[in-house]
Amino acid sequence: MYNIQQMYILFWFRKSEAKKEVLQRKQDPKYDTLGSICCRVTLEKEFVEIGNVHIECRKSVWDAENQRLIGNDAKTKSHNKQLSDLKVKIERIFGLLQIEFEHVYAALVKEYVTEKKMFRYTISQLITEYFKDRQLEVKDKLIVQDTIDVQENYSRNFLNYLEQEKQLNIPPRAFDEKILSGFRAYLLSNFGFPHSYKHIVWVKSLFKHSLKKKRIKHNPLEDCEIGSDNTKPDTTHITVEQLAKLATFDFYDLAKRGFLTHQTARKCDLERDAFVFNCFSGMHHVDYTNKTFRIEQYKDAVFLKGSRQKTEHEFMVKLLEPALHILAKYGGEIKNLPVKSNQRRNDTLKQIAVFVGIPVVLSTKIARKTFTDIAINELMMEIKEVTACLGLKNDRYLEHYGRIREKRLAAKMTSWNDIMKSA
Repeated sequence: MYNIQQMYILFWFRKSEAKKEVLQRKQDPKYDTLGSICCRVTLEKEFVEIGNVHIECRKSVWDAENQRLIGNDAKTKSHNKQLSDLKVKIERIFGLLQIEFEHVYAALVKEYVTEKKMFRYTISQLITEYFKDRQLEVKDKLIVQDTIDVQENYSRNFLNYLEQEKQLNIPPRAFDEKILSGFRAYLLSNFGFPHSYKHIVWVKSLFKHSLKKKRIKHNPLEDCEIGSDNTKPDTTHITVEQLAKLATFDFYDLAKRGFLTHQTARKCDLERDAFVFNCFSGMHHVDYTNKTFRIEQYKDAVFLKGSRQKTEHEFMVKLLEPALHILAKYGGEIKNLPVKSNQRRNDTLKQIAVFVGIPVVLSTKIARKTFTDIAINELMMEIKEVTACLGLKNDRYLEHYGRIREKRLAAKMTSWNDIMKSA
């Protein structure tokens, strides 16, 4: 039978006992006294003071009913976030204690909240707590959900390896470089170096984060050297000729000739349009899907403008004819452009590459890299201009999207004879 316990968390205002404040209150009963916010936990009619949470304020700005400070200034927002985070922390500790102990009492909750006692987490539990923390960062818009999705994939592979090696429930203190080396070998045999390196970096960050949150007393990987990712950035893209062929390819003709169904032809047509549009806009899949970008007219040109969800950096690009043709196809409305999840879109793009005869494994990332290659090597745009179009923080990150090719250098570097003529 389950023992269902209910816990109540109360934040309350405690008047300051400073002589000046006591005197002011005696002289003026309506004096807006200074005080501090304290925390109390009640569990089965037993309550315990967690203590002062180190937030000072006037009584008039404390909203006891809603358990928060009144105001919209940065300091008040920071204090309210502190209260919210503490409430979440206490609730999570209570949940873990219910798993650990048959009966939980208020004083026990306090011991763990004030860190007089610590849990003995398994690695699996550390991962669970890690992602709870990360989801709070998503809520506060410090990171985006896409980042979490990628890291959750790393964690699944990590847990699969530990389960395979029967080490799923080992305590963190038993984790060592030998286990990490085994995980690296497991990854290399399944994913290749670049992907493996990112997994290992994530595992190190897991233990570092757990130490910071005081879930472990020692980071077993603190002195572990994992080297650097010496692989060259992958700037795979499709050529101008391949892009032109793709943009005009008739999937419905294949359906008429019986090579695919009308439904598949329509799906390919939609996904091709989305891919080609992003080959000319350079947008990240998330920004394209959210459709927070806008279309603006500037003289005779049409511009696409927006803000990157991940970095909040502005991006801006002039739409060329193929992108304008696609936009017109969908009634000139952004909201009508086709949208699918990244995985489903990539699955369809792989099919499209086969139908069209493009020897590249197409993905949403390839569209962004194709835009970069066209901008740098075909349109001869300056690096900082391309960076602005992509919404990157600086041009250091540009190497992951494109590189200078011979075509650009051949056009940029004049002959010696031309130099001599102008001398």
